Amino acid sequence: MQTAQYFPPDYSSARQSFLAAAHACGAEIESFIAPALSTKGEELFTDVAALGQTDAVNALVVISGTHGVEGFTGSGIQTGLLCEGVFRHLCPDVKVIIIHALNPYGFAEKRRFNEDNVDLNRNFIDHTSPGPVNYDYDQLATAIAPRSLSRVSLLSAQLKTLWYRLCHGRSRLQHAVTHGQYSHPQGLFYGGRFEVWSNQLLRSLTEKHLTSCSRVTVVDLHTGLGSYGKGEVVVAAAEDDPVFGRSVSIWGVERVKSTLAGASVSSRLVGTISQAFVDMLPTSAVTSVGLEFGTLPTMTVFNALRAENWLYHHGDQGSRHADEIKEALLRAFYPDDDVWKERVMEQSRDVVERALRAWAE
Repeated sequence: MQTAQYFPPDYSSARQSFLAAAHACGAEIESFIAPALSTKGEELFTDVAALGQTDAVNALVVISGTHGVEGFTGSGIQTGLLCEGVFRHLCPDVKVIIIHALNPYGFAEKRRFNEDNVDLNRNFIDHTSPGPVNYDYDQLATAIAPRSLSRVSLLSAQLKTLWYRLCHGRSRLQHAVTHGQYSHPQGLFYGGRFEVWSNQLLRSLTEKHLTSCSRVTVVDLHTGLGSYGKGEVVVAAAEDDPVFGRSVSIWGVERVKSTLAGASVSSRLVGTISQAFVDMLPTSAVTSVGLEFGTLPTMTVFNALRAENWLYHHGDQGSRHADEIKEALLRAFYPDDDVWKERVMEQSRDVVERALRAWAE
């Protein structure tokens, strides 16, 4: 099978290929029905494949589809790893948990967010108190997620963001937009006001598979930031933090970048899965990272997100422009390019194999 064939055309095909590859590897498989149906009325699932001894003290977790539409790439990587036998010869004290389509609604509907418009990677906060305030987002809310895509509206939004960048700089603008916000339910990067289903499921899976592990490495697969086809290991820890140190020892200083040090393609985020694993497993040595692959220029990706968000909340899903908007979003996170897919697969294989070798050594 050529590398490109691992990468799916849609959610249903992705799920079928992943399950077939997991079955062929002898994995123990669990399937969880999501609460939301697709717009076609189809049931959606998060599937989990477990390999290795259940009582192993070391665990590698590989997650796809945290940001729905990014699941096309993540699913292809997971299926490819299984088909190519990367997990065929695990050490007795190592197990692998592969979580496919953590946000199945976003995956199936080509949305980055879930059915509640929640960004799952901003949802892991304490929801018993009000969410963190993002004053910068508040100032830019109408420009980030306008109610109209008319020329006048988009020009106004562009001028507003440009002025903000001139006044405060590019880094602060990125932080304002992507850090996470909890007061604009129809906006971008909304963290939600309760633990969504995917959040609850991940906590349940952690309790079942990981609480007895002494060392846990998590690789959460993402796309959309950085140079085209280049992978970066994103660590939400300071450079003097043991998590960062462990990450560098596994993947090397050139590949590992800290969001807290400002060295990463990603800005510092709130309510992330990476931090959630650290909090959920206080007695384990947790090394939780995002593996981010670059696609299109940042503004192209942002404009695609903004247009799809408008379509979801204010547009006509049956209009002639709807398919164009959905296709633009898909390609912003999943380029239709076999060379890109080969580069992504090669780097992902290396990242996962290095994680496994770190325990063997």
